[in-house]
Amino acid sequence: MRPRKKIFEPDQEAILVRAIADAERRNRGEVRVHIERFCPETDAMDRAAVLFELLGMEETAADTGVLLYVATESRECAVFAGEGIVGAREPGYWQGVADALARGFARHDPIAGFEMALMQIGELLREVVPGDDAAGNELPNAVSSS
Repeated sequence: MRPRKKIFEPDQEAILVRAIADAERRNRGEVRVHIERFCPETDAMDRAAVLFELLGMEETAADTGVLLYVATESRECAVFAGEGIVGAREPGYWQGVADALARGFARHDPIAGFEMALMQIGELLREVVPGDDAAGNELPNAVSSS
């Protein structure tokens, strides 16, 4: 994926990177955030599934990756989790995480929405796959975009 114009300012992106690192603390999960302006798929979850694979998230040691996907201009978001995580909660849980993110955008404070969603993901990961990741930080704590 080639880099495109950033959607957030560097200081905002730094906040997101810290929130990703916090979500990954004391658990064996891997979290990524991917942002693009428009969703090229008919459904945000379909796009998140494609990106999950493109970003190599299914290759984590126990398939414990969680992707937080947002298409800002399409006003769509989705949370896609790997096989090692997805069944840990009912689908409504994941919708609640997406709703927390959407509330931030609705309040014109998307960073707060991301922070809340990432906090919820981190809490779940600490409950479902607690401990230190023997494989280390398998994926970069970065915000990707396309």
